[in-house]
Amino acid sequence: MSDSVPTSSSVPSSSAVSPQFAKYKACFYDLLTWKNLYVSGGSFAGALIALYLFKYVNVVKLFFNFAYIALGTAIAVEFAGRTIKGGPGFVSSFRGSGNYFVISKDIVDPLFNEFTVLVNFLLVEFQQIVFVENFPLTVFAFVVSYFTYFLVHYVSLWSLAVVGVTVAFAAPPVYLKFQEEIDAQVAAANKIIDKKISELKVQANEHLGQAAGIAKGYFDQALDKVGYKRNLPPVPAAEPVATEPSPPAVPVAAE
Repeated sequence: MSDSVPTSSSVPSSSAVSPQFAKYKACFYDLLTWKNLYVSGGSFAGALIALYLFKYVNVVKLFFNFAYIALGTAIAVEFAGRTIKGGPGFVSSFRGSGNYFVISKDIVDPLFNEFTVLVNFLLVEFQQIVFVENFPLTVFAFVVSYFTYFLVHYVSLWSLAVVGVTVAFAAPPVYLKFQEEIDAQVAAANKIIDKKISELKVQANEHLGQAAGIAKGYFDQALDKVGYKRNLPPVPAAEPVATEPSPPAVPVAAE
């Protein structure tokens, strides 16, 4: 992949990074809206099969079961070859003088870069939800989180995952088919919500004004009880009056 991978320091805003992730947006949109029936149907079936295998198939046990059977078979074939040939067995000589199988860097680097871009795309989308840059998507995430919080007490995570995958693949086509009707209902609900919020604001201002008036009355009564004079100009302080010095006493001669 020739495009450079965006780092955390090179992602300034959602408007700047949107062109970099346009192909992923288009990919998920086409996948969930069933633009290609074979791709969407295969992805939906693959997701359900993966969930089924995760629940009913012990993958770890199956892996070690296959491992010991394969290694045991290789040991038996190698031992038989060494017994018959008297030298290296069939398995050890199968590779011959060739090199070991390795993964080329030319294959790994593009895959790793593509994976990094995909992870950054998911991180950007998550941040747009958290910071309410996409209001309808944030509201939808809130509703899903709210109901999932209560359902997880009664329904297993596997069942919720199956329902989530089904809704993810079924809801977008239904919305596109009935988009006008759904948008009209959403607009009507928004008007009702805005009206209720305006009424609540008016009532809150009225109650706040009444409470402020009552509190002011109690405060004024408390000031009156302690003898504090309200709404009067301050009394100027009295200036000190200069006194004239008394005349010195004149001594009186004794007769």
